[in-house]
Amino acid sequence: MLKNMVKLLMVTSMEKTQNKKFFKNKIEMVITLTIFVLCIIGFIYLGKVDFSKDKPTDSVKMSMEHPQVPEDNVYEYINASQANNYISRSKMIILFGISNEWTGYYASILNDVAKEVGINKIYYYDFEEDRNRNNATYQNIVSHFNNYVLHLDDGTAELYGPTLIIINEGVISLFDDETSHIHGSMKPQDYWNEYNLNLKKNTLRVALSDYKGS
Repeated sequence: MLKNMVKLLMVTSMEKTQNKKFFKNKIEMVITLTIFVLCIIGFIYLGKVDFSKDKPTDSVKMSMEHPQVPEDNVYEYINASQANNYISRSKMIILFGISNEWTGYYASILNDVAKEVGINKIYYYDFEEDRNRNNATYQNIVSHFNNYVLHLDDGTAELYGPTLIIINEGVISLFDDETSHIHGSMKPQDYWNEYNLNLKKNTLRVALSDYKGS
């Protein structure tokens, strides 16, 4: 009799332990499945979200970085690698710029003439960071235009912004870095008086018209 009671207690204890263990695993299973389902829902939602709506277009970005340029402009951003490849093309236009007012004013003038002539895309490459790092890509670009860029007293060649480069039929038809070397207290709004502005527009008009017509 005592032996049967002990056996009964042991069985009951085991059943309670098993039930307790099963209950714990069930909760963990439910939690795991819930998290899994939520993750799937999250991935599906993220897959449907159009993040490009939050990213400004190149033209808007250009206007944000250079307030002198209207939002409706012709600029398309390219990176260092693209610029390095594009300079070997037989036909292309790239404006090399940095984050300053001189670039903004020049880009605005160029945009006006480009639209007048009928050119709807000009590549824009902000090379300031690459120049500061003096990386291999920047060095290669400068070397490519060695006969046009400024050489310092120590022989170092540097590219400054803004610089407009037009390559037409494999020939550099225009390398314009006129306002990239202006120092001192001169302001771009003062430099671009009526005379200089008209002169620059005429120069750009001829170069861009020749580029489009060829």
